[in-house]
Amino acid sequence: MNFKSECMVDNKEVGIAFNLSSKANKTLTLSAKRAERAKKREGKLRLEDHLKRFPNWSL
Repeated sequence: MNFKSECMVDNKEVGIAFNLSSKANKTLTLSAKRAERAKKREGKLRLEDHLKRFPNWSL
């Protein structure tokens, strides 16, 4: 089973924690306010969107 298939089958959510730079935090805060969402929700949506659009991205 590949990564994409596993993601489609496993709908369980997990919690993660990480630190953001102050610049990224400000951008996320402003984005959340514009979208009228909580910052946590905005971060979740943005991360999920990025992972869907760029599943094999690497440095």
